[in-house]
Amino acid sequence: MLAVLEVTLPVFALVFCGYVAAGRKMLPDKAVEGINAFVFRFALPAMLFRVIALRPIGELIDWRYTIGYVIAALAVYALVYRLARQGKLGGPPADGAHAAALSLHVTHGNVGYLGLALVAEVSAKALPTVALTIILDIVVIVVLSMVLMELQRGRERAGGSSPWVPVFASLSRSPLVLSMAAGLVVSFGGWQLPTVVDNFTRLLGGAAGPGALFAIGAALGGARLRFDREIWALLAAKLVLYPVAVALSLFLVFRPDPFVAAIGVLCATLPGASNSFIIAQRYGVPTGAISAATAGGTALSVFTVSLAIWLLGLR
Repeated sequence: MLAVLEVTLPVFALVFCGYVAAGRKMLPDKAVEGINAFVFRFALPAMLFRVIALRPIGELIDWRYTIGYVIAALAVYALVYRLARQGKLGGPPADGAHAAALSLHVTHGNVGYLGLALVAEVSAKALPTVALTIILDIVVIVVLSMVLMELQRGRERAGGSSPWVPVFASLSRSPLVLSMAAGLVVSFGGWQLPTVVDNFTRLLGGAAGPGALFAIGAALGGARLRFDREIWALLAAKLVLYPVAVALSLFLVFRPDPFVAAIGVLCATLPGASNSFIIAQRYGVPTGAISAATAGGTALSVFTVSLAIWLLGLR
């Protein structure tokens, strides 16, 4: 266990640095926004591009893992959605958009920011699995959630355009989506990166890990930790139910390479991503529970992620 903590504690210490810096106003608000913008628009896209582009497409697409992970995610998503609609998550019955936002929080972990940095410390050979997980999260979970929210808001407006138009318009502007698409093109074509591009993306991508971890803490710096029945339900679903469902699907049913399965379960143990809050806010969905569960989950994940790494044998 000590060997595990030697990996996880430095990672979460960077998150704590960002939390303290923002919470104690060591950084102006504009600086925090600038750090987030740099990580989201430059560093992480460069890192994701390299992870995908430098590997043959056959090393990225693992169909056993893909099907097993997606089925587990959709099963948990459907369960949380139904419980939220029935008011069995500790809060009042939710409409379709609110239920979709809560389900998104549970099944869309912080793989892009926290996962890439953490897994890079565990094993660099696991990064393609993390990249594949991010692709699956965006293509399946995020798109499904945005469609459900668009459908709900369309019904409230008594009509409206197709939900697919705003969803794909939003995704087409995302730097992460664009960088992964570019990486897939290079990988599929079997092309070698020019030396200048290779060096540029390597230098820029090298800032993604520490920058993302600091940005996570800075984003939570002003958040107050609170726990009520609904928050505990969301935390239990995100930090316990979801990784257990992914583990059962991957280890017992679809059985990809055990190391790949372990990395998938580790990705599932990560706390909820701030994207859930941002997307919910955009659609006018109540965000109090999501915000609190994101902050609480990030604080608790120093223990749950360390335990998962130990149980999975990822040293």
